[in-house]
Order: sequence, then structure tokens, then C-alpha cells
Amino acid sequence: MKSALVIGLGSIGRRHLRNLAARFPEAQLHVLRHRAAPDEEATALGAILHSDPDIALALDLDLVVLATPSANHIDLLPRLIAKGCHLLVEKPIVAEQTDCTSILRALETAPPAVRASGFNFRYLPSLQRAHALIQEGALGHLARASLTAGLWLPDWRPDQDYTAGYSADATRGGGVELDLVHEIDVARWFFGDLELNYARGAHQSSLDIRANDTALAVLSNPQGGPFVQIALDYISRQRVRHYEVVGDAAGLDWDLAGKLTQLTPNGSVALSTGPADFDVAQTYMSMLDSVAAAMTGDTSVPPPQSLADGIASTHLALQARDEGSNT
Repeated sequence: MKSALVIGLGSIGRRHLRNLAARFPEAQLHVLRHRAAPDEEATALGAILHSDPDIALALDLDLVVLATPSANHIDLLPRLIAKGCHLLVEKPIVAEQTDCTSILRALETAPPAVRASGFNFRYLPSLQRAHALIQEGALGHLARASLTAGLWLPDWRPDQDYTAGYSADATRGGGVELDLVHEIDVARWFFGDLELNYARGAHQSSLDIRANDTALAVLSNPQGGPFVQIALDYISRQRVRHYEVVGDAAGLDWDLAGKLTQLTPNGSVALSTGPADFDVAQTYMSMLDSVAAAMTGDTSVPPPQSLADGIASTHLALQARDEGSNT
């Protein structure tokens, strides 16, 4: 890789910039941000800073990472697709259902390129193990699944005022349905194309935000499979990310705190316990490696999740938000 552009210099954009610098030290890195201001970290990594999108997008780029708030993706994503450069787009892909349609239309006439979605939980080894067991049929006929994620929003980014961040504002892509979108994407990854059967979302707490802090959804696959319950909140005072899958041959119990257990008639079997199996930070590097391999045609590395598939997960999350808020 000779050159790469990171759009957005928030916490996720900085993570991508650091990973690119570490993995491709020979590459010329560029950063596009909304304001013209120096940045010590970007400069230390050798990145050239830009504030004009026209100048940045005119560069000869091998890869573009779009890491602005999701509500702003629509401002540049159609141009990036038409440009034909390789893309990695952070999740969720967009923040409105109409934008999903616009991006899918742009993809219909787009020149060939690698266009990947940034749902990084798909690169977590413990979840990859769980996915493999489900696909192999090791759990038998699947009856139900529950995927729960919760946290106390003021503690999530303690160096920021939570009331001013995008998470607090639904118009900027905030709210639990989009901010905690991993659960819907993992459910689609595990169980195939899902439809929304029920959704409810609301502001249930004393948090000073203008978005849903609690949401519930029930999903199912019309071709068969488990009933899937998604539960999300910004209110849990202890952070939780816990998934359960129930089949008639066995069950799975996964917890991001460091547990993947297969529940069998003969007892429980620990499948993943090492810290590396639950290292979320490493998933970003694994995702970058997958995108880079696809760019060179290296089939020894599993391909990244396509942008179209990421839009499908985003659309389902938006449907849950919009229908749940109107219930």
C-alpha cells in the first residue's frame, strides 16, 4: 500500500490511523477533517492533514477509511464509491433509511473495488468460533437467541462530556440502536437474513440525551431458525455484552468479559478463555489485514464483510429505531 486517507479524526479515526501507520510504515498517510488545525498525533505518524474534501479526494489513494460520525457518511460516501477507490466504512454505514437506498443505488453502477464494512466484532476469535459452531449445526435445531449490550453512557468516553457527543443526539446518529449496532450485525452473521418482528425504543433514564437510551427488538428468519431478542441500553452501571444461543442439541453462552461456553447434555465445555479471543482492539487490525488482502487478491485471508452487507445490518437497526420509537 502506497497511500491511504482516513476521513475523521475522532477516537475511531485515530485508531485506524495508528493501525495503518503500524502495518504500512512505507505508506503516505492523509487525514481529512472538518477543520484546518494542526494535530500532534497525526503529524507524528507522518500524515498530511487536509480540510478540503475536493483536494483530499483528488489524491491518488489506495485505500480510504471513512470514520466520521455515521450521520455524516452520506456527505462523502457516494463520491467515494464513484471514485472507485478501495473503501473501509465504519459502522453503522449511514444514519437514515433513505441513505441506505442511496448507497445501494450508487453501488449498482460503481467501478470494481474492495468496499468493506467496519463491523469489527466479526473479527473477534471467540465470536468466530461461535459462528462456526452454529454454521456446522453443532447446536442442533436453534430455538432462540438473546444478544444483550449495556453500558453507562457517561463512563463510555470519560474524557468527553457525554451530553455533547453524537451518542446523545439521534440526529447525529446517536441512540442505542445505532451506537450499539454490533448485536444486530452479529445476529445476521449468526442466523442469516433477519426480519424485524417487534421493536420498542425510548428514553427511560435521567440521562441528559436526545436519543433512545433503551431498546428491545425481536427478529426472525422467514426461512426458519431461532427467535432472536436484542436488548440494548445506555443505563447499565456495569458494562455488559452477553449472548446466548439455545439449540436442541447444545447451547452457547458468550460474554465479552472472557467466556465462551458450550452447554451440552453432559455439562459445560469452555471453548475460549484466553484474553486474545476477546481482544476487541485487535479486531481493528485484523479487519485492516482482511481489507488489505482483498485489495491484492490474496485469498488466504477470509474476505471482509461487503459494504452491501453492512448496509443490510444498518437498515435493520434503523428499522428497529424508527418503528420502535413510533410504537
